[in-house]
Amino acid sequence: MPSYFSRALFCLTIVLLGFGLSSKAETQQIVDSLVARLKTTQGKEKLTTYTEIIKNFRNLNPEKGIEYSRLALRLADSLHDINATAFILNEQGVCFRKLNIYEESLRLHFDALRIFDQLNDSMGTAYTFANIGMVYYFFRDYQTALDYHYRSLLIKEYLKDEGQIAYSQNSIGMILVELGDYARALDYYLSAMAIRKRLNNRFELANVYANIGKVFVKLSRYDDAESYFDLAKDIYQKEQADYGHALVLNEMADLYVRKNQPQKALQFLGQAESLANRINNLSILLYNYNLQSTIHAGLNDYANAYRYISYSIAAKDSLFGEQRSREMAEIRVRYETKRIDSENEILRLKLSEQNLRLRYMVMIFIGVVLVLTSLFMVLRFFKNRKVHRKLARINEELEERVTERTSALKEEIQNKEIVVHSLAKSEERFRAISEASPMGIAVSDQKGLCVFTNAKLTHITGIPGDHYIRGTWLKSVFIDDRRLLESTWLNGHEKRLEGFELDFRIRNENNELRWMHIRAASMMINHQFEGMVSMIEDISERKRSEDELIKAKNKAEESDKLKSAFLANMSHEIRTPMNAILGFTDLLSSDEYELTEKTEFLEMIKFSGRLLLNLINDIIDISKIEAGELKIQPISFSPFSLMNEMQLTFRSQLDSQSKQDVKLLLEHPPGFDKVLMYTDKLRLQQILTNLLSNAMKFTSQGQIILGVIQFEDNYEFYVKDTGIGIPPGKLEVVFDRFRQADESHTRLYGGTGLGLAIVKNLVTLLGGRIWVDSIEGKGTAFYFTLPVVQPPDQNIAKSEGITYETRVTPDFSEKTILIAEDIETNFHLIRTMLRNTNAKLLHAQDGLIALDMAASDPMPDMILMDIQMPNMDGVEAMKKIRLQGKPIPIVAITAFALQGEGKYFTEIGFDAYLSKPLSQEKLIETMKIFLG
Repeated sequence: MPSYFSRALFCLTIVLLGFGLSSKAETQQIVDSLVARLKTTQGKEKLTTYTEIIKNFRNLNPEKGIEYSRLALRLADSLHDINATAFILNEQGVCFRKLNIYEESLRLHFDALRIFDQLNDSMGTAYTFANIGMVYYFFRDYQTALDYHYRSLLIKEYLKDEGQIAYSQNSIGMILVELGDYARALDYYLSAMAIRKRLNNRFELANVYANIGKVFVKLSRYDDAESYFDLAKDIYQKEQADYGHALVLNEMADLYVRKNQPQKALQFLGQAESLANRINNLSILLYNYNLQSTIHAGLNDYANAYRYISYSIAAKDSLFGEQRSREMAEIRVRYETKRIDSENEILRLKLSEQNLRLRYMVMIFIGVVLVLTSLFMVLRFFKNRKVHRKLARINEELEERVTERTSALKEEIQNKEIVVHSLAKSEERFRAISEASPMGIAVSDQKGLCVFTNAKLTHITGIPGDHYIRGTWLKSVFIDDRRLLESTWLNGHEKRLEGFELDFRIRNENNELRWMHIRAASMMINHQFEGMVSMIEDISERKRSEDELIKAKNKAEESDKLKSAFLANMSHEIRTPMNAILGFTDLLSSDEYELTEKTEFLEMIKFSGRLLLNLINDIIDISKIEAGELKIQPISFSPFSLMNEMQLTFRSQLDSQSKQDVKLLLEHPPGFDKVLMYTDKLRLQQILTNLLSNAMKFTSQGQIILGVIQFEDNYEFYVKDTGIGIPPGKLEVVFDRFRQADESHTRLYGGTGLGLAIVKNLVTLLGGRIWVDSIEGKGTAFYFTLPVVQPPDQNIAKSEGITYETRVTPDFSEKTILIAEDIETNFHLIRTMLRNTNAKLLHAQDGLIALDMAASDPMPDMILMDIQMPNMDGVEAMKKIRLQGKPIPIVAITAFALQGEGKYFTEIGFDAYLSKPLSQEKLIETMKIFLG
C-alpha cells in the first residue's frame, strides 16, 4: 500500500472536518459570497466574515488564506480583539502547514497558544495543542505529536466536549498506527466510535470505521477489516460522500488483493474509479489505476494492464502539474513573507531614524535655550569670567553629543548592512530553489525581456540562456506556433496580465519537434507590475498520451457503431426465421390447406428453426472464442472423406435453391484419399461450412471450388467462387466481428457478420492462418493453412457417444418416467414425443418436487431432469437423489449446448445428457439404453 493512500485514509477525518464534505466548486461559491459580504460589513461582523473566509481558503487556496489572515490581524488589532487575534493566528498557522512551511506554522501556533494562555481560554488552548500536534505529525516527530494530542484530549475531557474528545481520540489512534502500536490505536478508535454513535455523527463515524478497518488489515484480520469497511462504505454511499466512498472502495480492493480475490477487487476498483472521475480526484485515480494495472498483469490481461498504466501516467502528470503549482505557491509565500519582514525592518529603522532626528532637534533646541539662558545669566551676574566658563562647558557637552551621534550613525549603517545581507541571502535562496526546480524558470521585466533563467530551462528547450536575455529565443519556436506565443507574451507584459498558459512546439538540435507548456504569473511589488515569472516544462510525452487516448476513443466509438449495426442486423436475422415459424404455425391450424402443403409448411418451419439454431451456435462460438474457453479436441480422420461429404451436402443445397447452373468442384492432390489428419474435425468442418455457405450465398452462376494442396509441413485449403466479389476497401475488415462487405439496410444478402470472424479465430486456434483475394464483380478466393501434426495413434478415432440403431418405437407401458421441467410447453413437447411409447409420465415443476416424487413408492424407472429450474436446480436435485441411494437412471436435459457440457454432466453424476432442442429419435434411443 503506497504511503500516500495510507496517510490519506487515516487523515480522512481531518480532511472532511476541514472541507465540510463539500466540493471545491461549492467551497468557491461560499468564499465568493463571503468576499462580497466584506464590502458591506464593518467592525466585529467584518472580522467574523474574515475568519470564515480564512477557514474555507485553508483547503481551497492556502496562499489566499494567508493574505486574508494578514488583513484580518490588522482589523483585530484595531478592534483590540485579542481572542480573535489568537484564533486568526491559529488559522494562519494551518494555512502555512498546508503549504508545507512548518516552521512558520509552529511559530504562529505557539503565538496563539501564549494568547489563549493569558486569556485562560481552555478550549482555545486545547484546539491549539491539537494543531501543534498535527504539525509535528507531518514532521514525523510522532512522540512529540502524541504528547500535544494527549494534552488536548485531557483539556477536552475536563470540558466534557464529546465531539472534540472523539476528534482527539481519532488523531491519537492515527499516530499510534504510525508508531506500530495497533492495539492501543484500536482502543482509541473504538472509544471514538462509541462517541460518534452516541452523537449520531454519521460522517465522522464512517471515518472511524475506515480507520478501524485499516488497523485490522495491519493485523491481518481481513474479515474484521472487511466488515468495518462495509459499514463505512454504506454510510458514504447513503450520504453521497463520494470522496470518502472512493477511498474506502480502493482500500477494500487492496484488501481483496491480499485475500487473493482479484475479480472482486476489480469490481470495487471499477466503482472507485467512477466516483473518483466524478469528483475529479487525481490522487485517488492514480492509486486506483496502479492497483488495477497490477491486478490485470497478475491475471495475464496485459491489454487492460497497459491501458490502466497509461491512465496512471496521465494522472501522475496531472498531479505533477498540481504539485509544481503548490511548490510555486510555497515559493511565493516564502518570498512574500521574507519581503514583508524586510519591509517591516526597514520601516522600523526609518521610524528609529525619525525618532533620533526629533530627539536631536529637541536637544539642540534645549541646548540653544541653555546657551541663551547661560549668556543671559553670565551677562547679568558674572559678566566676563563666568561667560567663558559656561561656553567651555557647553563645548564639552556638544562634543559628547557629537560622539554619541556618530556612534548612533555607525550602528544605523551596520543595521542597514545586515538588511542588505539578508536580502542578498534571500536572492541566493531563490536562485538555489530555481536551479533545483525540475522545470525551466525565466524571470522577465516590464518590457518582456528576460533578466534571469535557470539551467533547467536550457536543458529542457535546448535554447542557450543568452538567447533569452537578448530576447531572440522566440526564433527557436516552431513557426506555426511562434506568432501566437509572441503575441501572448508581449500582450501579457504590455497589459499587465495576472498570468497566462500556452502550449507550443520547439525544434531541437536533432530536428525533432518537442511540445512545451509555459505557465506565467505576474510579479507585483507594492502593487506595481515588475514583470513575470514563467515556468516551462516538456509535455511531449503527455501530448503523445493524449493522441493515443483520442485514437482509443475513436476506436471505441467505431466499436459502438459496429455493435449497434450488429444488434439491428441480429434483430433482422432472428425475426426473419421467427416470422416463418410463427406464420406457418398459424397456417397449420387452418383446414384450408392440403396435407402436402402442410408438409411443406413443416419443412419450412424446420428449416427456419435450423437457421435460428445456427445463429445461436455462432453467437456461442464467438463468445467462447473471445473468453478463451473454446477447447480444441483433435482426432485422426480422413480429410478427403469430410470434403467429399461436404461436396454432396452443398450440391444438394444448391439444387434446392435452384442454382443448378453453379458447379461445385472438389480439387485435391493425387493420393489425398489415403491421407489422415490429426486436428479437430468438427472445427475444420465448421470452417469449411462457413466458407462454402458464403460462396453459395454470393454466387448465382459459374462455379465454386473446394480444394486442398500440401506443401512442406502444411495443408492449404481453399474455397474459390465466381460470385460478386469484395470491394478493395472491405478486404481488411471482412474478418472483424459484425462487419460485412455491404453494411447498409438495403443489402441484398443476409447474415450476422460473425461467420468469417469465427473462421479466422478457429483457424488461429488450429495453428494456421487465413487470407482472402478478391476482384469485385469477378469472384473471391479464401485460403487457410493447417499444420501437419503427427497423431499419437494412426487409427481413425471413433466418434464418442451413443450409437443409434434403426428407429423402432418401443413399448414402455410398464415403465414410469418422471419428467422434471418447469416450462409447461417443454413438458407438453416431451409428453407428445413419448405418446406412442405408452409410458406412464409424472411431471415435477421444480427440483424440490422432483426430489419428493423420486422418493415415493413405487419409485420411477427413469428421470428426465431439466437443469435450470426454480427453487432447486437439476444438478442439486440429482445429487440429493443420489444421496438417497436410489438406483434410478437420471438424464440431464439442458439448453446449455456448449461443446464439452455432456462430459461435464456425466462426470458430476448424470447417466446421460441431451441438449435442447430435443430430437425425438435421440430421446427414445437414450431411454431404450436404460429401460431395455
